[in-house]
Amino acid sequence: MPDMVAVIHRNGQGSPDYVVLLTFEYREEAGSWVGVCAELGTSAFSDNLEQAKLELREAVELQLNELERLTQVQDYLSENQVPVVPIGPDPSPQAAGFAVAADSR
Repeated sequence: MPDMVAVIHRNGQGSPDYVVLLTFEYREEAGSWVGVCAELGTSAFSDNLEQAKLELREAVELQLNELERLTQVQDYLSENQVPVVPIGPDPSPQAAGFAVAADSR
């Protein structure tokens, strides 16, 4: 069963400004676990499921942060039909960029 994962974007001041919802799917292949983000085509693999989940989260964060650095990430998300949900600021600013929400599987 696929996991729906919330990826939070923080603006230059470290406040969250929107969330993207992505589908992470996992399967076992030839003794290894493969994780794929359906919307972005990002994949990762490992010897066990928990490590594959961690690797996929890290790969998606790296991909989105690099896309933001190089191009208009909002256009990329729109072209890949990734829903963008605006959110308001919170009182605990952090580093700008993308991060998978802590409670996402």
